[in-house]
Amino acid sequence: FNHYALGAVADWLHRVVAGLAPAEPGYRRLLVRPRPGGGLTHASAAKETPYGRAEVRWLRDADTFSVDLAVPVGVTAIVDLPGRAPETVGSGRHRWHISTLDYTDVLGD
Repeated sequence: FNHYALGAVADWLHRVVAGLAPAEPGYRRLLVRPRPGGGLTHASAAKETPYGRAEVRWLRDADTFSVDLAVPVGVTAIVDLPGRAPETVGSGRHRWHISTLDYTDVLGD
């Protein structure tokens, strides 16, 4: 990923498709905002931050959009999922299951 052309694609996959990005410099706060689309049914990303490993995984099937998130100790995450108001969570493991009926217009099947 030394060349911008390769790094830009990887950055887009992490930040947009998987939805894991820093919300402020140094990863003290994360922004978790996955945006599935284009026929993708799952994605995941992980980042070694100065506070530990941050991870997000999502899976989409016909009825449910499921998200698993791991937030390192000392870090908070703003979680912005399709069809829901953003929320802030602290360190630990978190899971959401959202009915796809609540947001199909957001994802544009």
